[in-house]
Amino acid sequence: MFSNKPAGEQQQKEQITKHLRTADEYFRFGRYEEATVQLDLALRLDPKNVLARSFKERVKMMQKRVHGDLNEKSTGMNEQEKNTLIASLLSAAEERINAKDYKSALNKISEVYKIDAQNPYARAYSDRIEELQQQQKIEAEKFFRSTQNPVQSPSQASAKPEPAVKMVHGAFFMYRELMKEVWFDGKVTNDEEQELKNVRNIFGITNKEHFDIELEVKHNAYLEALRMAWRDGVLTTNERQVLELMRQRYGITSDEHAALENKVQDAKKGTPTKATILLVDVDREHRNAVTGFLGERNYEVISVGSIEEAFEKIVNHFPHLVLTEIIFAPNQMDGFALFDKLRKHPTLKHIPFFFMSRIRDEKVIRAAMRLGLDLFFPKPVDQELLLAAIEGRLLPK
Repeated sequence: MFSNKPAGEQQQKEQITKHLRTADEYFRFGRYEEATVQLDLALRLDPKNVLARSFKERVKMMQKRVHGDLNEKSTGMNEQEKNTLIASLLSAAEERINAKDYKSALNKISEVYKIDAQNPYARAYSDRIEELQQQQKIEAEKFFRSTQNPVQSPSQASAKPEPAVKMVHGAFFMYRELMKEVWFDGKVTNDEEQELKNVRNIFGITNKEHFDIELEVKHNAYLEALRMAWRDGVLTTNERQVLELMRQRYGITSDEHAALENKVQDAKKGTPTKATILLVDVDREHRNAVTGFLGERNYEVISVGSIEEAFEKIVNHFPHLVLTEIIFAPNQMDGFALFDKLRKHPTLKHIPFFFMSRIRDEKVIRAAMRLGLDLFFPKPVDQELLLAAIEGRLLPK
């Protein structure tokens, strides 16, 4: 990419890239002062570097946010009380790591950072959780990839194995911050697209990784807009129109909108999510109704329309319970395929599994029960009965 540039300019580019990479690693672990030093060094080499300037602004914003949280959290606490609270949070994180609930573990670690942003033990925990998450993701991708093509021809069997799944690297954090900047106004200009392309080339970010990060940024931006719109408890006509415009710009589907709005309502209640439910149903209207009902009761619902989509989602979001339709289109996998696959997974084989369907074939239902199915619900699902079943399986007695 830089082969035609003079050697001095090429060397400068490499040095700037080094500073940006280092700053990104510091930023990832909340070491904002050290990240700022690296960005200042990059700006000395190139004062007009857009990436370094925009990233430095992000670092400043995060510093203010963290210091504000620290001041609020630390008010009235002495050192012994802080250390006791930190020890309690780390112990809770350890329990969640052992249960392989890495998302909850990271939430506990983030609470530690609010008390002590430079806590080295918390930083080590963050590294360990990230390592375990990547290991879990790689194993899940391998596990569920085998389901996508259960029968191989002789030529496929002899083909070269797929390359190992690429590990998530620190540059994602900086690229995500840059993506926030360019999507701030809801569109990406040609110059911004070129800048993003340059950064992808520098850090080796693939197109798939780019689109995954872009989707996350759009969802987060829309989620923030929802929070602002719902701050007074009602949506005005103008707010609805603005949200609809953002949905069009960001390509937010109705399912995604429902899931994000549920998160806003949960946050308003100040109640933590009880559990994650995987809901698989080709009937969009029924799926949205169940998602909304469970979301109002503080459950996070991963809502998809096919078994194939379910396998893709499970790689990143291990559910605590599954509710799936049995029958799908003739060319698609059915609910039994998901049930069979999860029962073979070392982590997910013990989670509660519910079937639902409009069919009333007792032989099918009895066969499912013999295989180990927990419950069967006729559709449309009785929502109160479903809630009772979920809480009976998941909530502590």
